[in-house]
Amino acid sequence: MTFNSLYISAVKNHSTKCSLICNINYDDFRIVSGIIISNAIFVHKDLKMNYIKWFLTFAIVLSLGCSSVKDNKVKQARVSLNSDLFSLNNLALSEDSLYALTERQQQTFLKFHQQKVAQGYLPHESVRLFLENKLSQFTYYGQTYTASEAMAKNSGNCMSLAILTTAFSRLAGVEIDYRKMNSLPIYEKHGNVLLSSSHVQSLLYDPSFIAEEDYYYIYRPAIVIDYFPQESNIRSKTVNSNEFLAMYYINKGAEFYIQKDFDNAFIYAEHAYMLDESNVSSINLLALLHKKKGDIESAERLYLAAMASDDVNISVLDNYVTLLKQQGRSKDAKEVKSQIENIYDPNPYHWLEKAQFANYNKDYSDAERYYRKVIKLAPYVKQAYFELHEVYLVQGKVQYAISTLEASLPWLHEPKQKRKYKKQLYQLTVAI
Repeated sequence: MTFNSLYISAVKNHSTKCSLICNINYDDFRIVSGIIISNAIFVHKDLKMNYIKWFLTFAIVLSLGCSSVKDNKVKQARVSLNSDLFSLNNLALSEDSLYALTERQQQTFLKFHQQKVAQGYLPHESVRLFLENKLSQFTYYGQTYTASEAMAKNSGNCMSLAILTTAFSRLAGVEIDYRKMNSLPIYEKHGNVLLSSSHVQSLLYDPSFIAEEDYYYIYRPAIVIDYFPQESNIRSKTVNSNEFLAMYYINKGAEFYIQKDFDNAFIYAEHAYMLDESNVSSINLLALLHKKKGDIESAERLYLAAMASDDVNISVLDNYVTLLKQQGRSKDAKEVKSQIENIYDPNPYHWLEKAQFANYNKDYSDAERYYRKVIKLAPYVKQAYFELHEVYLVQGKVQYAISTLEASLPWLHEPKQKRKYKKQLYQLTVAI
């Protein structure tokens, strides 16, 4: 069975119970290892700033490359939307409403906060302690809630907890940013719609920090709140409040899309696009909505805008290939597919998504190619080896399957997983 590759990026997590908040200390350039508790709200704290004297700055700038170069990219022109296709009777939830807490919820937090500050804790530390003490049994559920709803229900997805953290931070006067993480893809299938998740951390900055002259700071001191820690997570870019808000509106738009409430889906997707025109996920959702309403021309303009964006999103371009194929434009579809495969995307999990999707559709040659790309980019992504070996077995390529498992062994550190791979390797070797 196959289905159209309609991807919507949303910040979601599996349902799971959180039982503990852990601390891992990051000190200067040395990472102090800590114990990872599964299913935990994960908090680690930058105890010290990474800093160096100015006479070392030049060498550091050279080693960090473009991270120190001013962003000179030209702002992309906004694509006009065909809003006449949709009934715009409702308004998207306002930012104030999103972060608002009830009077009782505010009092609960502020009482705790004031006690901790009186005990000598800094404001951002009190936010962390409140999350640790009051929300340690938070249930991860794939629904995007407002701050008030998340606190009342004691549940929600990764985005819901980041929203709640923001609400507490605002009450405490703590500056907050967010950081996207590249992580193993999590899927939710609804009909012919496949939701692919992303992951976000919250950064609570130390309000007592004052930058000293003659020092170059790589990071500001902050408490990093991670609600879904995984060893394989890779840090991505930091996003500001507007970019984070756009992620929320995309989430809600995706939920409305699944419910076939295309009018509200458009309202939220358009609001996300207004907040962050560079967010390819909002462009993708808007393209899908225009396509649903029969406006193929507008949908294509949106997909072309996605292709011109600096924010590579391979799955969005797959949707464009699907549209071209449905229009009978096989030559154009082939050209776009060729462009996708030649894109340099350093995030291995984007390619893992493509490999898994190709495998699902029994496009084994594509699956092989994408799994190999994952392994070349990030040989530590152990899942790619095992799934590639399965693709080889389906095609009767036993020797290739054996070689793939053998290549995975240096990257296996968990005893249980290593035993699983070695057992499979032994069985395949004996069977030859």
